[in-house]
Amino acid sequence: MKSVARLIQLFAGAAMLLPLTRAAASPDEPPVELLSSGVPPGKASVSYKIKVNTDKPINEVHLNLKETDAGGKVLVETTVVWANIVHSTRQPIEKGKTYEDDTALSPGAVAAECSLKEVVYKDFTRWSAPTSSGTRPSPPQTSATISPSVPPASARPETSRETKTSKAVSENEGAEGFIKSLYRDMEQDDVTKVLGYFDETVDYYAYGPKDKAFIGEQLRQYFATFPIRSFSVSDVSLQPSSRNRAAATCEVRYSLQNSAQGATSAGRSHVEFELVKRNGVPKITRFAGTSTPD
Repeated sequence: MKSVARLIQLFAGAAMLLPLTRAAASPDEPPVELLSSGVPPGKASVSYKIKVNTDKPINEVHLNLKETDAGGKVLVETTVVWANIVHSTRQPIEKGKTYEDDTALSPGAVAAECSLKEVVYKDFTRWSAPTSSGTRPSPPQTSATISPSVPPASARPETSRETKTSKAVSENEGAEGFIKSLYRDMEQDDVTKVLGYFDETVDYYAYGPKDKAFIGEQLRQYFATFPIRSFSVSDVSLQPSSRNRAAATCEVRYSLQNSAQGATSAGRSHVEFELVKRNGVPKITRFAGTSTPD
């Protein structure tokens, strides 16, 4: 089971959350502990154990993740979001329990360092780990088979690909083509190509402003968890707000499958975008929405 932490909701259209604020917490009493993390021999994933010390309801836990290749070169630095999702269903996060999970490595990565970043509570407050919180390096993997079709989440998109898949946002027809192209590419496994639709910083659900590395990690986990994905876009609406900016909405019918794990999900999403043209190329600056499972 991969740590997908609302991945269905985030990319099929999640319920909107309120802005998050910071919660006070004593650094001597962390609400959770990262007991261990590492790359098991023969695996293409990072495994980790999280112990819960607080009885305050937790929504999700964020971990820092840095992946390196055999030569020690850093391939990815991103955030892993854990929310105790089991077979596409969110499970309780309870005090005194220790949970084990894993997330897929990027192609070429053989080792990883993982550390506790923050805890997001259900009342929308947060606890941040002290800056002195150490990372836990993982041993190199002895063997791994990873599909070369999925590039590292931190890879920069190619300008030529962005140009080919982008359309003007000044007309509804252009917005419809842009959004449908996005979801066609989300049916494939090219994370870099999908990231080409996003601006450098995106107002990303309740997380607020996030960079492409964060979004890329969510995509990478999402693709790994549901290898079979199908989307149908309809009812696209565009509302220009200025010469280079516009808001758009659409309805998306989604079907997600993982035959190996027997996991499926289907439903309809209402997705909201804000778009801006950069040198004539549209980019997503806000991504949010709500979903209704079948």
